[in-house]
Amino acid sequence: MKNSARLGIQAGLLIVAVILGILIYRSIMQPVRFQQEKDMRSEAVVKKMKDIRTVQQAYKKAYGRFIASPDSLILFLENGEIPYVKMIGTVPDSLTEEEAVEMGIVSRETFTENAFVVLFPEVTDKEAFLSNMMKVPFNKSGKKISMEAGFISKSGYQVPVFEARVPFEDMLEGMDEQLVVNEIAKAETYNRYPGIKVGSMTEAITEGNWE
Repeated sequence: MKNSARLGIQAGLLIVAVILGILIYRSIMQPVRFQQEKDMRSEAVVKKMKDIRTVQQAYKKAYGRFIASPDSLILFLENGEIPYVKMIGTVPDSLTEEEAVEMGIVSRETFTENAFVVLFPEVTDKEAFLSNMMKVPFNKSGKKISMEAGFISKSGYQVPVFEARVPFEDMLEGMDEQLVVNEIAKAETYNRYPGIKVGSMTEAITEGNWE
């Protein structure tokens, strides 16, 4: 009887130990998995931000300002045209491109082409690309990337600026709420934007805050 009781206690202690081990393992792995998921989502958002910046820079080069809204950006890619320079002729190995142009061996011709074709020649499914371009990856609520543009005064000149951003609340939707709150608090402690953004509405920059 005593042996049976002892075995029962030992079995109960073993079960408790196993449960405690599982809980400890989960508490250790939870932030690790959170960081892995955050990194994956951040990479997807950064990819979209780089695409937005590519379009914005091309538009500014052609028209002297940035695009103010997501809808206008998509419309520009669908129907807009931008100039691009194409080299006509072949540059000899013994010359630089500039030397070949000066000698008249080759010439640079300026053409206009659909903005999407020029900026994203590697994309094969244009419709899918455009329909998803401004959507926040992994967000099941359908949240979209926020964007605005305008001008700021700098050294007496009106300088065009733009900003696109995705807050952590949208980017990390569905993940551990307390860990998301911690990420936001950490960013705010260091006076950083709590999310991912590119450009700025207060500075004449086009860098992303991941760079």
